[in-house]
Amino acid sequence: MAQITPEVIKSKLFSLQNVAHSLHLDTRNFEEHKALHKIYQGVHDVKDNILEKLMGYQNGKRIGKAKLEELPIYSKEAVNQLIKDGLDFSHDMYEWAEEKKYCDIENMAQDLSGLFAHVAYMLTLT
Repeated sequence: MAQITPEVIKSKLFSLQNVAHSLHLDTRNFEEHKALHKIYQGVHDVKDNILEKLMGYQNGKRIGKAKLEELPIYSKEAVNQLIKDGLDFSHDMYEWAEEKKYCDIENMAQDLSGLFAHVAYMLTLT
């Protein structure tokens, strides 16, 4: 398991959404465009919920500064890396939350994993 902290979770959620949105704008394939839209919209929908619940589990302690990843230049490899990063991060966050007994973070990590798995399938149809 990668080292996970609330700051890492915040940073990765913002970065996954930004990378997905950037790749979504740069693709020339309509099916890939729709699949990447599903990621950036799905991460957007869950990001606020995860971060607010994390603060709740920590008795209101605010999460520190996020470090955002650089946006990649569009390529099929960059899209595949985004999917891999999303699946790996979801699993790491799930294990971290399980260890901390943050039950709903575990659930949302599973949902996030499902989002990336579904998009991985969608991309096999392009």
